[in-house]
Amino acid sequence: MRELLILVKRHMYIYFADKGNIVFTCLSSIIVVMLYAFFIFDTQVDSLVAAMAGTDRAQAVTFVCTWFLAGQITLIIFGATFNAMAIFIDDMKYNGSDVQIFPLSKVKIIVSYCIQAVLIALLFGIGSLTIGTLLVWWQQGYQIPASSLFAAVGVIILGTIFSAVLAMFIVTFMKTAKAFSSVQIVLNTLMGFLIGMYIPIGTLPDFMQKIIFWNPYMSMSVWLRELLAGEQFQQLFAKAPSAQQDKLAVFYGLRAESSDTLWSTSDLALFIASITVIIFAFLLVSFAKKRYTR
Repeated sequence: MRELLILVKRHMYIYFADKGNIVFTCLSSIIVVMLYAFFIFDTQVDSLVAAMAGTDRAQAVTFVCTWFLAGQITLIIFGATFNAMAIFIDDMKYNGSDVQIFPLSKVKIIVSYCIQAVLIALLFGIGSLTIGTLLVWWQQGYQIPASSLFAAVGVIILGTIFSAVLAMFIVTFMKTAKAFSSVQIVLNTLMGFLIGMYIPIGTLPDFMQKIIFWNPYMSMSVWLRELLAGEQFQQLFAKAPSAQQDKLAVFYGLRAESSDTLWSTSDLALFIASITVIIFAFLLVSFAKKRYTR
């Protein structure tokens, strides 16, 4: 265990030694927020007010802010875990010579990279949650319930574990940092659409919705939206019939649906956890075939 902790500490030291890792992770998040604020935010609020007669604009703004915050947290978790895995690529250049000095099994070495990615992503994810919550409170005077915030931290923890395992699995197929960077840029560009972050998921064609709802990152985003924007959603659509509320919740990505059946939070948790275990199993098989460790 001591060797594992030392290895995790070593990975994190390398990550934070390069300030560019922190800058680019934060910068990408800031760019997304600015693009959304300047080009999409007002349009989405206006369409919401126009669709619901008598809707208070301030309440619509609060809903959209909390709705967007959930997607932003998901996106930064994705970016942070993948950025953290760049260390693995650098280690591969030297055939893992720095890592092989530790008397650890291949499984523990995999876990060491995953742990450091989880810790780094937690820092950014919980940091985004904290900053976003404070901004919503400062700008809109709305305090997200404490119970929802604590539950959101739990979702972030589960989501970072999944994202770290997925990033580790993908990075094992990359031979150069340039190739990994290219893959990361493509995935990061698509991810905003794959989690319904820029526009409500309900505006997409049905076949795309069915595909996207099976994306674990979408499940994470749905869960966070339900926690962070759920109260505002209930107030905003309080006059709508129950069946209509369910449809609107799916439309805005606050609920996941498959075969006309709404998923519960337990379903979302089980789905994310199951995919994580499956990917980790494939990761062990993939890693075992590589001449990287003892």
